Amino acid sequence: MLSHSGRKRSSLGSALYIVAALQFVVLLAIAGSRYGPPTYNPVTVTISDLQAVDCGTFQGAQVCSPLHALANLSVAALGALVVAGSLLLRPAFPGGRRRDAAVGLLVVAGLASVVNAFTPEDVTWIGDLVTALVAFLGANFGLVQIGRAMPTGVRWGGLRFFSQCLGILGVGALTLDGFGLGTVIGTGTVEWLIVAPILIWTPTTGIYLILETRSAQRKGVLPSSK
Repeated sequence: MLSHSGRKRSSLGSALYIVAALQFVVLLAIAGSRYGPPTYNPVTVTISDLQAVDCGTFQGAQVCSPLHALANLSVAALGALVVAGSLLLRPAFPGGRRRDAAVGLLVVAGLASVVNAFTPEDVTWIGDLVTALVAFLGANFGLVQIGRAMPTGVRWGGLRFFSQCLGILGVGALTLDGFGLGTVIGTGTVEWLIVAPILIWTPTTGIYLILETRSAQRKGVLPSSK
């Protein structure tokens, strides 16, 4: 059972998880609204295209993102918030060593995301590729691992299944892209499918932990902080 200070850390970590996903979606939407020419299309335009510094042709496509600084800020903020949130929430998750491995993967993913913000594709294509790959792998395998760490039962059973399914979805989309099949559904689409699991999981998990703590307090399982 978490102590009072542990519950405060958990609440802060949960809040950071929620903010991480929300700011990323909102800021990228704003960057996308100013994208072009051509007009932003999430099916064909990748997140990396939104981060590109200059307007011009990149790998055969016209790329122009006037608000690239905002897009890169959102990527860095996502990574930093996932790192901080994961470390704060570590005691709230069950699973011992498997839990620690999962949190480690999420932290690595977050750090790679921060670095990725400083390696736009048109400045260093290799840098963008490597940092994005590390972030994608760490995030999605982290979700699979943290789901495996959760025990079956009423408390964690639903989140266990949910976490693993999202991680598998992300790994599957990454595999599809790795074999060059992402173009079938659009390079932008497949990249969003890779990123979507962590964007869905973080706020869902944050809300779940906040509601569970409040429920336990109402039932008298945990002492109130008042």
